[in-house]
Amino acid sequence: MNITGAIFDFDGTLFDSMPIWKGVRNKFFDYIGIKLTKEDEEAFKGLYMKDCFVLAKERFELKETYEELFLMFFDYIRERYLTEAQPKNDIIEFLEKLKARGVKMGIATATGEPALEAVLEKFGMLDYFSAIYSTYTVGASKTEPKVYDVVLEKIGTEKETTWVFEDALYAAKTVKANGYNLVGIFDESEENTDELKRISDIYIRNYCEINL
Repeated sequence: MNITGAIFDFDGTLFDSMPIWKGVRNKFFDYIGIKLTKEDEEAFKGLYMKDCFVLAKERFELKETYEELFLMFFDYIRERYLTEAQPKNDIIEFLEKLKARGVKMGIATATGEPALEAVLEKFGMLDYFSAIYSTYTVGASKTEPKVYDVVLEKIGTEKETTWVFEDALYAAKTVKANGYNLVGIFDESEENTDELKRISDIYIRNYCEINL
């Protein structure tokens, strides 16, 4: 494996944290004191969280600004990460091996950076990464390569020897379409594991399977 740089997704790739996101919209609104009716749930159906907040301000006449709601949401996620999220099997040992080889590492995620940094620090993993960027910060989802490209620029490695680690098929397709090497990671939250395995250069269930 010719590797000088590694870009990791977070949820389902570095941490077993995908269950936190199951039903997260309803749970967050309940957390801030709003009980969604069936009619409300139908109105929010299919919307990204940021669009939910725009609609929620109008629908529930909330005094908080859109930005304040976003901060409240990531405070909620941070709290749940710190109490529920656990590192994936063998990941810390794998990161240590990469560090020993001088591999530069970064994170490209769909989750806000403060929540990630808090849980990474809790498990002594923060110092492995020289760049952590979210799709919110770069202003583009993982259907586009921007978040990976930003992290690549920051860690300063060549794309040809940089590997992206992803568990989600939709993001993995973006990775492959834009010339990155792909390590597909098994996670129970991804239903299309056969397709992810097919497009991956390497596919694993545990990090101990990778021979550096």
